[in-house]
Amino acid sequence: MVQPEPTDTTPAVTIIVLNYNGAKFIRPCLDALAKQDLPAEQYAVWVIDNASRDESLEILDREYQWVRVIRNGRNDGFAGGNNVGLRQVTTRLVALLNNDARPEPDWIRRLIAPFAEPETERLGAISGKIVFLPRFVEFVLRTPAFHPGPMDGRELGVRVYRVEVDGVDVTEHVLWENATYGPEGSGAERFRWTRAGGRLLIPAALDGQQPTDDIQIRVEVAAEADKPVTLAWTDGEVAFAAGPTRSVATFTVPAGTPSWDVLNNAGSKVFADGYGADRAYQEIDRGQYDTADEVFAFCGGSVCLRTEALRDADFFDADFFLYYEDTDLSWRLRSAGWSIRYEPTAVARHIHSATSGEWSPLFVFHVDRNRLLMLTKNATRGLAVREVLRYPLTTASLAAREVARSRHTRRRPPIRPTLLRLRVIASYLRLLPRMLARRRHLIRTATVNRRELQERWLVRR
Repeated sequence: MVQPEPTDTTPAVTIIVLNYNGAKFIRPCLDALAKQDLPAEQYAVWVIDNASRDESLEILDREYQWVRVIRNGRNDGFAGGNNVGLRQVTTRLVALLNNDARPEPDWIRRLIAPFAEPETERLGAISGKIVFLPRFVEFVLRTPAFHPGPMDGRELGVRVYRVEVDGVDVTEHVLWENATYGPEGSGAERFRWTRAGGRLLIPAALDGQQPTDDIQIRVEVAAEADKPVTLAWTDGEVAFAAGPTRSVATFTVPAGTPSWDVLNNAGSKVFADGYGADRAYQEIDRGQYDTADEVFAFCGGSVCLRTEALRDADFFDADFFLYYEDTDLSWRLRSAGWSIRYEPTAVARHIHSATSGEWSPLFVFHVDRNRLLMLTKNATRGLAVREVLRYPLTTASLAAREVARSRHTRRRPPIRPTLLRLRVIASYLRLLPRMLARRRHLIRTATVNRRELQERWLVRR
């Protein structure tokens, strides 16, 4: 396919918003783009619709005639869907924004500004600061813990089933990472085990505004035995009991209690074991990432790219569908000699995993598989082979552990996690010949040695 050439005419940048069944998100996103402080003739907004089945297209046709809508006939995921637009762009810069993100009014002006600085001709991408949409109150949890048995090495506190703020269920908006393990169960029985202690970040207001009134919080918990639970916040604390029967604790956080922006991404990184991660993930934004810096990878949810660099690196890999596609492209950009920078003044607020759902089977499948695909294409042979072989070995080990645990508990072992990991392996093997061909192409065309890239950028945990 012949690519259109960038021109010197306005607009300066094309903003692409990928949409899939995003009717409940698209209005706040586009309304925020309409309020950008860059002159309207300096930027164009395109929505690529991935065959949505909700009211998205009707909303776009009725309310946003100033937006160019490109209808993709199928759901090609984040990678393929964005490529539909990226291959048509004629501006020298192109920005990507998630449909569940709300950019600040100076977002696009701040993103494109570094490209005009002297000696930035090899600057390939600028990644903005992404914060979670709500503001959060920080809580410290404490409770006696127990070890469930020889087949489970975790230290468990209490089970948390539901969290409400002012009568609204915010369970899936709570930032649990520092205080709990992953979710278990489903439906009304879905819960998370806490640790003995840790930090919980509970939304104070889902709209991102600073709350002005008292906050009423309701927490539904249970435990293996009767035990006390304490939640402490700035200048306050509440204690309640948990036990074998699910119970509810209700308490008030007074008006004036500090609430915080929490960081979702400040550029991305890859660890030495080949796992990608958001830099600054779930850190309270206290200004510690307010300095522009070079980063290994950009986050595709809020980024501006040089069109020339995109073409040089051959766009997103559509086989990734979603997750790791931005880290894979970043790796290829760096292999081609392009740099990537983080710009802290370009801020967007984001609803995390609103489309796919964090820890859903869709999420886990693509994260696990695409990590292996990325390493196969981009990493040194030693790292790629080690991590690819480790995955089936870990799958077998986890399955054996579940069988042993089932004998101990006299319950049927769960098979869905194992089946999901087997699907990952099967899909990876199906795509392996294609990835190896791309690896050979990258080795031939790279201007920066992959070992040099790993030694410079991959970080230890």
